[in-house]
Amino acid sequence: MTPIGVDSRNFFVLAVYAPGSRRRIRRLFESRRPWREIKRDDVLSIGRERLRVVDVEVSIARRGSTVTHRANVLTEVVRDRKIVPMPLGEPSIVADFLRCHVLVRVFDGDPEAWLDALRKRSNDDVSGGDVRFIRRIRARLRYDPMLLTAIRRMVDTTPLAMNKAST
Repeated sequence: MTPIGVDSRNFFVLAVYAPGSRRRIRRLFESRRPWREIKRDDVLSIGRERLRVVDVEVSIARRGSTVTHRANVLTEVVRDRKIVPMPLGEPSIVADFLRCHVLVRVFDGDPEAWLDALRKRSNDDVSGGDVRFIRRIRARLRYDPMLLTAIRRMVDTTPLAMNKAST
């Protein structure tokens, strides 16, 4: 039971620090109600960024009738396991032309089949120019379903002739 006439004020402060920093605060929140418990390895979404909690330092400061509960949250950037960073490389018109031929002639215009074949062939991370090309085509097909028709037409009008090397 709270004695009558005593005015105690609780403030709750949550300071979320920038990834890898102990000085730069990314967000500072204040409330009159306590925050939910934040633990190590929790993931916070701040804007478009996802941050993993590395450590939480809690302190309580009293000044007269005011009690400030402060939680300093140290973070790191979350590396999503589903997103594979695409390797950088020089875009090549000739290579993309040949990849269009492979897409149509070998995989019958199915980028998923080509991606599955690359995954089966490689035990480690799938990366490289072929994967960049496939993902770019898949993304464009979502917005332009006639793209595959245009690629087929281009492949049909520009056949490749393979010569056997004489040995």
